[in-house]
Amino acid sequence: MNIATLCAPLLGALAAAPLAAQDDDYFISAPAGGGIYRLDAETGALTPFALGFEIPFYGVWATDGNLYIPDQDLGAVFKIDSAGVIKPFAAGGFLSTPVTVAQGPGGDIFVSDLFTGVIVRVEPDGTQHLVADQAASNGVIDGPGGIGFDLDGILYISNNINATIAAVDPDTGDTWLVSDGGGLLNQPGGVALDGGGNLFVTNYATNRIVRIDVATGEAEIFIDDPSIVSPNDIKLSRKGRLLVTTKNSKLIELDPTGAMNVIAQDQTIGPWDGVAVMTDHPPCTGRFLAYGTGTPGAGDITPSLGGIFSPCAGATAALEFEGFNGGALGSLFYGIAPGAIPFKDGTLLVDVTAPFGQIPLVFPGVGAGNGEVTLTFTYPDDASLAGVSLYVQALAADPAAPRGISMSNGLEERIGF
Repeated sequence: MNIATLCAPLLGALAAAPLAAQDDDYFISAPAGGGIYRLDAETGALTPFALGFEIPFYGVWATDGNLYIPDQDLGAVFKIDSAGVIKPFAAGGFLSTPVTVAQGPGGDIFVSDLFTGVIVRVEPDGTQHLVADQAASNGVIDGPGGIGFDLDGILYISNNINATIAAVDPDTGDTWLVSDGGGLLNQPGGVALDGGGNLFVTNYATNRIVRIDVATGEAEIFIDDPSIVSPNDIKLSRKGRLLVTTKNSKLIELDPTGAMNVIAQDQTIGPWDGVAVMTDHPPCTGRFLAYGTGTPGAGDITPSLGGIFSPCAGATAALEFEGFNGGALGSLFYGIAPGAIPFKDGTLLVDVTAPFGQIPLVFPGVGAGNGEVTLTFTYPDDASLAGVSLYVQALAADPAAPRGISMSNGLEERIGF
């Protein structure tokens, strides 16, 4: 794979990249309709897939080919095969009001139980194991709702009752507070994590989806739109979009900038309370990994470069540039190897002796540290890209920086499969 092919998406990144096409059907949880409905990705037709539930919530298609669905009212988790045949999976024991399931890296199913305040691991034969609860966590877990794993196997939990995000290491049972949301969380629901260290959480009591940096716990509004009524479940598609269901019977998709597209809406089966796509699990293993140290500019602010969503063949993702001098002109350096080359009293973190290139940039904004831009792009749909890395760094003209150039950290785009 030559650098021109690998970097083709970046070369066109100054224009908005379209979302990658969806080629798999969606499976919608509809409590009022008593079941799971199939939404045809091509025609938009909504048809029954598996009926007979009471309050089905956030499910997941697992790697064994079954759709696992918690039913809050029946106090059980069921599995549904690809033909729509329902079979019991887990009930009783630690389970009373299960609301979300997620598959762990080892294949077991993890369940959050809202009112008993527990996280449970369930083996393929239905055997239950307590992972964490409210008492043992000293209240860090309180009314767990949405759950989701990161690529390191840490389980993140939205606390619907105390409006926080917590995490648990399933191997040790250690729990900790990730974020209080800075006042932005209100009845948090589903969570989704990407390869860039971002956690996205819906808020059932608002029209808002919040983005949280899991490393710092800092929260910001990703989208707040009155047409999104009580968003609940959220999944990150392998195609590079967030899929969200809502109380007003919508399935929407969001690109890495938060731009919204309504995929479908049908109120005949009542509120939509969950979405799952067969091919979206396991998730893309791609990561954005920061490395090196940037050079500060105006206001003694060091610019940063990060990624949104996950770098994966055929997926849409984005690079996010922050902390530059507002209105500055600059460049994105990209190459196939990292570097450590002294340059303008800083360090050039892309190897310019190997094949590399530059993309001109403008950082909109006014004032020190206010130059920001997000560039979206779509990776070639080529499986041979898995395991390939691209290295990038941003530079900008800045009279207040050493020798007139501020620089971001380096960022490795490690493309996953």
